[in-house]
Amino acid sequence: MPSTEKESPIVLVGYPIAATHQDHAMVGRSEAAGGPAPLVGRDELVRDVLDVVADDSVPVMTLLGTAGAGSSALLDAVSARVGSATLVRLRLAEADQVTAYCAAHRVLTAATSAARGDHSAVAASVVAALARNGAGKQPAQHQLAVATSMVLRRLAPLVVLVDDAHWADDGSVELLAASTEHLAGSACTIVAAMRRSPAHDARSKAFEGLLRRGLARSRSIRPFTARQSAAVLAEVVGAVPDTSLATALHDGSRGNPALLLAGAAAYRRAGAIGFVDRHAVLRRGSRVPPVDVDVVPGLRTADGFRWRVTKCMAAYECLGADAVELTGRALGASEQRVLEALASLEADRTLRRTRARGAGRPLWRFSFPAVRESVLAAVGPFERRLFASIAVKALWSGDIPQPDDGVLADFLADAGTFVDAERSVDELVRCAAGDSSDDPRVMRWLAAAAELAPTRRQRAAVLAEHCAACVRHGRMTDAEHSARTVFETGTVFGTGSPLLQPRQWRRLALHRVLALAACGEDSELRRVIDLSARWLPPDRLHRELIRAIALCLLNRWADAGPELRRYRARWGELDSQASWWGRRFDFTAAVLCGAQPVTAPVEQRGGEAPPHHSLLLALAQGDPRREAHEPTDSAGYRLHAVDRFQVQWRAGNWDRAMRIARSSIGGEPGADPVGRLFMHHGAIQVLTAQGWLGRARNLVAEARCGRLEHVLDHSEATVLRLLGADDAAHDLLRSGLRRAEAHGLVIGTETLLADLARHQARQGDHEQAEHSLRLLGRVAGRIGTDAARLELLVARASVLGDPSSAEAAISLALERSSPFETAIAFSRIAQTGLRPRELLLEAYCLLGPLGALLWRARLRRCMQDYDVSVPGRSETLRENEQLLAVLVTEGLSNRQLAAVFGTSEKSVAARLSRMFTRSGFRSRVELAAAMLTGDFQT
Repeated sequence: MPSTEKESPIVLVGYPIAATHQDHAMVGRSEAAGGPAPLVGRDELVRDVLDVVADDSVPVMTLLGTAGAGSSALLDAVSARVGSATLVRLRLAEADQVTAYCAAHRVLTAATSAARGDHSAVAASVVAALARNGAGKQPAQHQLAVATSMVLRRLAPLVVLVDDAHWADDGSVELLAASTEHLAGSACTIVAAMRRSPAHDARSKAFEGLLRRGLARSRSIRPFTARQSAAVLAEVVGAVPDTSLATALHDGSRGNPALLLAGAAAYRRAGAIGFVDRHAVLRRGSRVPPVDVDVVPGLRTADGFRWRVTKCMAAYECLGADAVELTGRALGASEQRVLEALASLEADRTLRRTRARGAGRPLWRFSFPAVRESVLAAVGPFERRLFASIAVKALWSGDIPQPDDGVLADFLADAGTFVDAERSVDELVRCAAGDSSDDPRVMRWLAAAAELAPTRRQRAAVLAEHCAACVRHGRMTDAEHSARTVFETGTVFGTGSPLLQPRQWRRLALHRVLALAACGEDSELRRVIDLSARWLPPDRLHRELIRAIALCLLNRWADAGPELRRYRARWGELDSQASWWGRRFDFTAAVLCGAQPVTAPVEQRGGEAPPHHSLLLALAQGDPRREAHEPTDSAGYRLHAVDRFQVQWRAGNWDRAMRIARSSIGGEPGADPVGRLFMHHGAIQVLTAQGWLGRARNLVAEARCGRLEHVLDHSEATVLRLLGADDAAHDLLRSGLRRAEAHGLVIGTETLLADLARHQARQGDHEQAEHSLRLLGRVAGRIGTDAARLELLVARASVLGDPSSAEAAISLALERSSPFETAIAFSRIAQTGLRPRELLLEAYCLLGPLGALLWRARLRRCMQDYDVSVPGRSETLRENEQLLAVLVTEGLSNRQLAAVFGTSEKSVAARLSRMFTRSGFRSRVELAAAMLTGDFQT
């Protein structure tokens, strides 16, 4: 199977390449699985073809589909399973329909060459008759059909697989129809894969006649369903595709295998696919590339006018029925000629025609959105500007109505200097500032406006707006580029009047600090802290606020906290943007350092949540019982990804939370490094609970960036303890506490101290355990939240056996109503001997819907120790096997498996043997591959 990039791990199967006429759509799996590579969603179709091959009474079968539907892969699968019959495989080309009987000539020649025995004399005479007929002489059709069928019958059992049979000439089609009756019962079968034709031509009539007489059968090669597309992508990219990625590729291709896999290749080459937690995700903020136009057969044809019409329709499709008129203007052609080209494009299913409600004129749409994008990408820069300028002039003049969805702004961005630049800038800025401000296209509109701006002052102002839009949409690299362009080209400084207004300057400097942190430009941030960066605003109030925010972004929260607190009485003196970000960082610094945060008054900024609705509120003061609204909270404010993750995580909606986490982690870092890190922490907890310990450790390594690393130390220590490395886990807890102390951080140390106290108690060092509890008490008091108080109460109950702390912890956990938090608290309290039957059963039931296989397995062992019956024997067996498969997939050794299950290596080996025997997998590699594709069934 061909690959477009030698170094790419993607095997690009499933789309035709014009130069080699290949049209494979088979998806290969690991060779370890054994047997031929299966077709996703095509097995039933292959069985139907093989049934026809085995049925002597039906000599013809047609497979109908669109270009790129995967006919070649289907015929490959049939070829591998036809048994001992003589197999003939050929592909027709467009040139074959020019010469009469060319296709029949090729079939006979290939069949006699492949057959065993000497059939050359008879075949030669028939071929000669075909040649004479093709030269203009007309022998009796019946005699020619009898002779042809006689040759094929002598070669029986024979299977002829014809790909791209729609290129067969009319004479060959008529000959096949006449010969079919003589082939019935001869063990000769012709399987023809062809594109479905909307026209009721001679070919269609011939096959319909065979179907009516029972001499042929026909099946459709349908596009992939969304589920099948996801399965194909998992095979191709070697990871489970995230919902956003699978949906984007499936919707663009409409399930067409060719376009689906070509799209995956284009995404991969452009770096638009990221890998998080062994899932392939669409990188947030990435520019999604189009499929190469040459992937789609027949678009670039010898008819140059048809190709130009295709490009115009790609540009004007968004204008509906007016696209035909604008295409005629752009090409200087009559509407009738354009309609003829459109009819041709409809015939080969490039376009489809519909009618709008209440409108007489038809609407033309591309059958596949990915094809439209690929055609648009193939439009040259001059043509693009020309097409766009024609549309803009028509919209400005009122010749066609203006849509309300940013279409005009898109055309203005493309038209450039081909239209009135000054008017374009005003329109683009107006569209960007309107109701579409949350539309990602705003960034493109403002970038185009900056290029067109007639003066340096206007260009600087537009670039400042572009920077703000990029920060809002998480495109921090682009935000930094725009800010640097303004600041480093001297457009602000100098002896003359500044090009930016003071408010614009302050806002741009603030956004640049956020972008610098996201881009890892720590050296420039240190210049901000030293107040040596020339681009800082001149007024002291905003200058020092930006410096305090830079301290936060360099993880110096303890240093920034006192400076930010001095602003609490002066927020009203600042610009609204500076005040919003300042209060957000003030609140965050107070929470992280254990100071008393001040809840800011509710205010709305562009529909976003105010500062006190940030992730830190969910961590420090949030109520886990809050409904999991998406994408807004109960007050109607739009929540950011980190907030939505926290809400879903605490509500126990872990699948939804992980989808949010993968999508966010896979993109550019945003302006909230704290929220991003705690989202990593929550995702690691999910993976650990579900048994994916290797993934959890990988995510820990990816998240380490020198900020708040004590939180990650706790996550990694938990994994190490589960693997039996208690000493290493203890050392990591200690080092995490030292890190936090060095930076003056308090949030996150409560879990470190609680785990450290439990470890010390298990080791018999009760004096040190009590010391850790005293420290935990002071920390919980400083944090002042229910979450920290619950951590303290549970630790006191499990280390000291304090029944009053245990009862208080039970009440508080029930009040907070967070499933995972409650389950862990109950399981730890139960192990002190307090109400074990009740608490262990409740914890066990709470963990079930979360998919927390690992914690459930450990809880079962604890329930046995306390003689508590485990409900659901069959479910227990299934979960044990599922967890074992997960841990084997993660590459754990038998010793590590024994540590996780709390049993012996000999017992683990016996479990593995039983699982491999039952499942049929012969190795850990096979099992890992099955887990990736979802083929492992318990």
